[in-house]
Amino acid sequence: MELFLSEIFSFPIILFTIPLIVLMLFWLTAFAGLIDIEILDFDTDSDAEATSGTWIESLGLDGVPLTVVLTLVDIYAFAFTYLARKYLMPLFDGVLTATAVGFIVAVFAVVIAIPFAAICCKPLRKVFHTHEAVSKKDLDGVICTVTTQTVTESFGQATADDGMVYTIMANVPNDLSKGSRVVLLEYSEGTDSYTVASEAEVMAMSSASV
Repeated sequence: MELFLSEIFSFPIILFTIPLIVLMLFWLTAFAGLIDIEILDFDTDSDAEATSGTWIESLGLDGVPLTVVLTLVDIYAFAFTYLARKYLMPLFDGVLTATAVGFIVAVFAVVIAIPFAAICCKPLRKVFHTHEAVSKKDLDGVICTVTTQTVTESFGQATADDGMVYTIMANVPNDLSKGSRVVLLEYSEGTDSYTVASEAEVMAMSSASV
């Protein structure tokens, strides 16, 4: 055990040992629910962030949180550096200094680790795939069935075909009643409700505008 610890804290393995320890502590904290695993992920609005995202995609490391990418790359780089220090670096004794060989090994370890990490990212994309929630403002045009006896300017409810229930309102007087088919027209944040019109009225207006 002492020999192993001595190895992993020697150069160049230590370049990946310390980050690995930090990442392990991060994952323990994340599993405890104290930190978000996507803490390093940012929206790619700016040109710099968009370019960064393009590079990640070109390397096949997209689709998973950046913390996962860093962990996978570091694990593989650590393993390759450990093996190289044990079996490859002794071959260069007397040819190059230990520091020079160490830096070369570290660089090549990262280069080799990236495609291996990319292979691991592929099956993980399904795990981290997320769907953007549909905004209530984007539901205009959804057809629903009225479930209340009447629909007024302050009262009404309707159910969409997918089972979602919405609070609705309409100008009075109107012919809307239980079972009427209506179309969501406009969402009001103040009342968390939708202004609606009958499906027949909307169809008539659409035909007239054509």
